[in-house]
Amino acid sequence: MIFGGLLALSSSGHLLADTLALSVPLPAPLPQLKVLTFLVGMHLLGMCFGLGGATMLDLWILRWIRRGSLPAEIGRTFHFISDAVTLGLCLLWLSGLCLLALYALESPEKLDNPKLWAKVIVVIVLTINGTIIHAFVLPEALRDLSRPLLFGVSRRRATFFLASGAVSGVSWYTAFAFGIFRELNNSVPFTLLVILWLTLIVAASLVAILLWLNSAAGVRTSPSLSPPL
Repeated sequence: MIFGGLLALSSSGHLLADTLALSVPLPAPLPQLKVLTFLVGMHLLGMCFGLGGATMLDLWILRWIRRGSLPAEIGRTFHFISDAVTLGLCLLWLSGLCLLALYALESPEKLDNPKLWAKVIVVIVLTINGTIIHAFVLPEALRDLSRPLLFGVSRRRATFFLASGAVSGVSWYTAFAFGIFRELNNSVPFTLLVILWLTLIVAASLVAILLWLNSAAGVRTSPSLSPPL
């Protein structure tokens, strides 16, 4: 996955500011199309695919934890939504990098915003974590949807898998929040933004692990689902 970086780069509170004079002429009587408008549209489309898809995957996983199983056909749904997230992240990368270039040309002072660099860190982690999820977590988790989530997986590996899911969910929404809250621009230190993000990751990881442990405890009380010793 080469996707998340654009999220930090493009979803900034400055997106709607009139920073660019660059425009593309359209046939009369249509007005000229600002490059900024086009890039923002691409960014929003990518956000719809990426953030929406990641949210749907998280909701399915929570349902799996609660119910102990999922219909077999949901496995195809997981892969389909994952592809949509990949497409969204690619669009975000492209539009975000282009927006950064526009800022450098038109309003370089905006690159001094601590929130921008906090988003860059969030997205770097989001991208690396997404690669791990797609390469290792999803294949392991989707082996058998008829059994509880991560059935038969060691507690250490299950904790890692659940934590990676928490990193994904929290990072997507953190980058989204950093993008829309213009109040954070040049007003909150970089360190504090990163600490808040990491705190949310820890809290979400603990919640996910506790839910899974509670579900696993129920499995151990069921003879038909207890894993072999």
